Amino acid sequence: MEKNILELLEKSAVLYADKIAVKDVEKERSFSSLCNNAQKIGSALETQKIFGKTIPVYMEKSVLTVEVFLGIVYAGGAYSLINPIQPKDRVEKILDTVSSPIIITDKEQLNSLQEISFDGRVVLAEDLLNTEINQERLQLIRKKMVDTDALYVNFTSGSTGEPKGVVVGHKSVIEFMHHFTSIFQITSDDIIGNQAPFDFDVSVKDIYSMLMTGAAMYIIPREYFAFPKKLLDVIEQEKITILIWAVSALCVITALRGFAYKIPRTVHKVLFSGEVMPVKHLAEWIRVLPEAMFVNLYGPTEITCNCTYYIIDNKNVEEKVIPIGKAFPNERVFLLDRNHEICTPNTSGEICVGGNTLALGYFKDMEKTKLAFVQNPLNNNYMEMIYRTGDMAYYREDGNFVYIGRKDFQIKHLGHRIELGEIETYIGEIQGIERVCCLYDEHVEKIIAVYQGNVEQKNIRSALRKKLIKYMIPERFINVESMPLTVNGKIDRKKLKNEFFEGK
Repeated sequence: MEKNILELLEKSAVLYADKIAVKDVEKERSFSSLCNNAQKIGSALETQKIFGKTIPVYMEKSVLTVEVFLGIVYAGGAYSLINPIQPKDRVEKILDTVSSPIIITDKEQLNSLQEISFDGRVVLAEDLLNTEINQERLQLIRKKMVDTDALYVNFTSGSTGEPKGVVVGHKSVIEFMHHFTSIFQITSDDIIGNQAPFDFDVSVKDIYSMLMTGAAMYIIPREYFAFPKKLLDVIEQEKITILIWAVSALCVITALRGFAYKIPRTVHKVLFSGEVMPVKHLAEWIRVLPEAMFVNLYGPTEITCNCTYYIIDNKNVEEKVIPIGKAFPNERVFLLDRNHEICTPNTSGEICVGGNTLALGYFKDMEKTKLAFVQNPLNNNYMEMIYRTGDMAYYREDGNFVYIGRKDFQIKHLGHRIELGEIETYIGEIQGIERVCCLYDEHVEKIIAVYQGNVEQKNIRSALRKKLIKYMIPERFINVESMPLTVNGKIDRKKLKNEFFEGK
C-alpha cells in the first residue's frame, strides 16, 4: 500500500495523463497537468522550509485550491483550508493556533485577507505556478516523509469558543480511501459532483476518490445549492455520476420540488452523511432514481471521514429509522456502556472506533486529545488507542448500528458538528447577558438560545454575526426572567426543552 497520497496522484498522472481530473466553472486540469502544477507549487514552497508545518490556505474551493493542497504536500507540509466566508474572529483564532510563517491565498481573496490580522507572509497561489520544478529537492523531501505524517488539519467547533483542529495523516486517508472506492465501485469512468466545502471532511472523499481511481471531480459552486434548477442543470451538463453530499444538500432539491423540473438521470450513486436523513426525502430520491445505489455514511472527522456504512434497500425504504450500518473493513466499531463494557443488542452505548483511520489528535491540544483518544478499556495487554465519539447508538440483531444522538451537548446541524458551548460562550460575552443556555430541537432542526438579561434579540444576532459562522447562529432567541435550576445549581436543560421545544 502507498505511504503518501502523492503516489496516488503520480500513478493516475501516468495511467490517465490526458483525462480531466478536476474541473470548476472557470478551468479544468488533466491528471498530468494537475501533477505538474502541484510539483511547481511544491518546488516554490520548498524554499520556504515548510517541512512538517501546517500551512493555512485562505481560498474558496477551486481547481487552484486542489493544486495548492498537493503542492504543500510535495513540500513536506500539511494543509488547512480556511473558508473565507467564516467570521474574522474565527479566522484569526485558527491562524493564531496554526502559527504558520506563511498563508496562501489567491487574487480573488487577497483584499478579504488584508482585513485579517496575520503576522506572517502572504503568498499568492497564482505566483507559485511560475516556478521551475526541482525534482531533486522534491525527491529528498519525499524520502524524509513517513505514512504517519500529517496530511491536513480540519478545524471544527470547540466547546470553549476555540476551534478544534483535527489532524489527519496520510496513512489514515490511504487506508480509508482504498476501502471506500472498492466497496462503492468508483472507477475512472465516474464524474464526482463535489458539494462539500474543502474544510469539511466530506470533500476528502471527493478529492481522494479522484486521485485513487482516475475519476473526474467537478467542483459545484457553493451558491448553486440555493437553487435546485442550477444544481440539476450542472449535474446534467457535466454528466455527473456520483454525489457524495451532506444530507442537507440533498434535501434542498427535494424540499424545493426540484425533480418536477428535471431528474438527474446520469447519477447512479448517492452517498450521504452529516446528519440523519429524513426518510421522506430519501424516498423521493429513490422514486426518481430507482436503480441508483443509496448509502448512509456515518463517522466524525476524528476517524477520517466515516467508520460505518449502510447500503439502502431501495424496495424497503419505509423503515422509520435508517441504520448507520456496519464497520468499514479494518475499522473496529463497538459500543461501550457507562461501565465501559460491550453493549448487548438493542442496548444503547457510546460509539467507539479503533484502527488505522484514527486521526493523529487535536492540533496543539494534548489535553483534549488525551480525553478523546484513549486506551481501549477492553484491552489490558498492550496499547490500543480508540476514539470515543460521544455519539450514542444501539445495534440490532442483524449487526447494524442505529444512531440515537449525542452523549453531551455537541450537535449535528446542517451537516456540521457544533458545540453548543461555543455558541453559549459568545452570547455570554455580550453586555447585558446574565445567563444563557443553548438547546437543539432535532424535530424541527433549530438551535434555540434561552437567555436571561435585558438585551434585544436583534442586538444579539448582530453581535454573533461578527463571531460565528451563519449556521451556528440560533434560529430562536427566548428571553426569560430566570433560569430553572437543578438541585446542584446547574441550568435545568430538561425543563427548558419541555417548555420551549416545538417538536416535543
